[in-house]
Amino acid sequence: MNALMRTTLEVAEQAFRQDTEEEKSDYVLAGQENLFDVYQAQALESLRELFKAFSLKGDILHLLDRCMESEGVQLFIGQESGYELLDECSLVTSPYRVDGQLVGVLGVIGPTRMAYERVIPIVDATARILSAALESPRPRDA
Repeated sequence: MNALMRTTLEVAEQAFRQDTEEEKSDYVLAGQENLFDVYQAQALESLRELFKAFSLKGDILHLLDRCMESEGVQLFIGQESGYELLDECSLVTSPYRVDGQLVGVLGVIGPTRMAYERVIPIVDATARILSAALESPRPRDA
């Protein structure tokens, strides 16, 4: 199994684990502690603002709702999100489906200088794997 697939499975597993451990909510937020690894010391104020944005559930949900209107991966860099608190960040999202019905969006928030060539395929693959995992089993022909 290659590193991309392993990372994809780890992210999906973490999201499912958190969703079952906590009471059901409109969205799952996980991995924010990883942002400390990519933000430099001079960007700590930006990181502080980002954590404030995480607490604004309505804004995050509105942005994710916008992402549900698109097919495939969607990318917001800096001010493209429309939320001032996310001006120094990028958001990579992809919707996922159950039995062909759109049910949610997953994404990664990170610095505007994130490794897009790695993050975009991970988000895309995770959404596809999640959709496949959530599909209802089809009866087999006897």
